[in-house]
Amino acid sequence: MLFSSYEILLIKRFLFSKKTDGFISIFSWFSIIGIAIGVAAIIIVMAVMNGFREELISRLLGINGHLNIYSNSGQITKEEVNIIKSDFSDNQLIPLIQTQALVISNEFSKGVFLRGYDNEYLDDLHFLKKNIVEGKLFGNNINDIVIGYVLANKFGLSVGDEIKIAIPKTDNTIFGNIPRFKTLTVSGILNLGMYEYDSSFVFSNISIARKLLVLEDQNFNLIEIFTQSPNNIEIIQDKVNRRIIANNFRLYTSSWKENNSTLINALNVEKNVMFLILTLIILVASMNIISGLIIFVKEKNKDIGILKTIGLSNKSLIKIFLSIGLIIGLIGTIFGGLVGVIFSLNIKSIQFFIENILHTDLFAKEIYYLSNLPSRVDNLEVFYVLIISIIICLIATTIPAYRSMKVDPIKSLKND
Repeated sequence: MLFSSYEILLIKRFLFSKKTDGFISIFSWFSIIGIAIGVAAIIIVMAVMNGFREELISRLLGINGHLNIYSNSGQITKEEVNIIKSDFSDNQLIPLIQTQALVISNEFSKGVFLRGYDNEYLDDLHFLKKNIVEGKLFGNNINDIVIGYVLANKFGLSVGDEIKIAIPKTDNTIFGNIPRFKTLTVSGILNLGMYEYDSSFVFSNISIARKLLVLEDQNFNLIEIFTQSPNNIEIIQDKVNRRIIANNFRLYTSSWKENNSTLINALNVEKNVMFLILTLIILVASMNIISGLIIFVKEKNKDIGILKTIGLSNKSLIKIFLSIGLIIGLIGTIFGGLVGVIFSLNIKSIQFFIENILHTDLFAKEIYYLSNLPSRVDNLEVFYVLIISIIICLIATTIPAYRSMKVDPIKSLKND
């Protein structure tokens, strides 16, 4: 057996002292609560950061391809699109035209991105068709345009109103260089769920975008590729690059990770730093175990001396005090883990409950771009947090366990 009956009896006696000698019990409860708070805080913060990262990335990728293909010449031919498309399904690859533009209505103007799509490549799951909140998507009428609700509100536009659009290209006339203007009709208003997109993007039939940029018929200037596994986009990028090289195309690729590398690195650094900072809570709680057990060993010098006198070995003493610290750590860790996971899984309900009590919005959409606090529990991260907490508690217990072994029974009993 790992523990003898008398060792188990001593563990119970020391861990759950009587009221007349209850220091160890008080210290146990404070240590358990401290460790539980630390573990729960780490799990909750990590879950929120995971949820925020996923929410942010999903919105960043909401209208952007996971992999973009550009041309050195500014034009991608239909033949090049078909050759690259042979490696993908119909809804994975979408060719389009994108350019910077200026929208003008009444006395207002704003710089935006104009995107022109061919209806042939838009299926029912495309974000343009899913997020229309008013009106309809542009059809074969090249004068139709779809704008975000933020832009519509700023310009006071509704479906059927006209809007002028200009692009950074000029036509040479007898009066000099004149920017290319086009008057378009708002056919639909959409809500993409992200303020930046709803205020800075407009969408039209590809014909008008092609006409404004004076591109050749059936040519594009951008190909977007979508995948079910954006985190593994490097595999697809390597396949596309090999296809480009094999056919001597003047094309190059850029993945969503490359385009947002600074943001992704910042999120990862922040997550790691928060984990280290919150781990200090567990370290502080483990200090309670060290100090409490050291004081307890000091107060119990006489009892330890008697036990050693009647034959209790140093090995048994170490096992007893290591077990006390480990039990405290296990109880605190398990309890904190349960609280952290339950809180993380129900964080939206808790948020709404607090908002109803305080009569305020904790996360205003116009400030945070989020109406509620996102959360995603990673089982592997929870496991790591629990293991690290138990290891810290076990290490913290070794010092008082070693001190108990060094108690001299002669010195502790000589005055009694």
